Amino acid sequence: MKQNIIYIGLDVDDTQYHGSAFNKETGEVIDFKSRPTLKGLLQQLDRMAQHFKGHKIKLCYEASYIGYCLQREKVRAGRPEKLPWGI
Repeated sequence: MKQNIIYIGLDVDDTQYHGSAFNKETGEVIDFKSRPTLKGLLQQLDRMAQHFKGHKIKLCYEASYIGYCLQREKVRAGRPEKLPWGI
């Protein structure tokens, strides 16, 4: 069975996180912004998961100190097990 995947790229900085979700099958792109906090990002990712129900979300973050810190926070919050994110 073919798996539908939504790719989300993140650009993270101290003032705001910027994300872009891409559905390769349809070409749909959704851009979003969030506060530069784990809570703000998780709210936006939850919205993307609701919009793309039935799809697996693969998330790619910026390889910087902010991106690495964000990934560690996300793991501590237990989110990788709750959402099908591939990081």
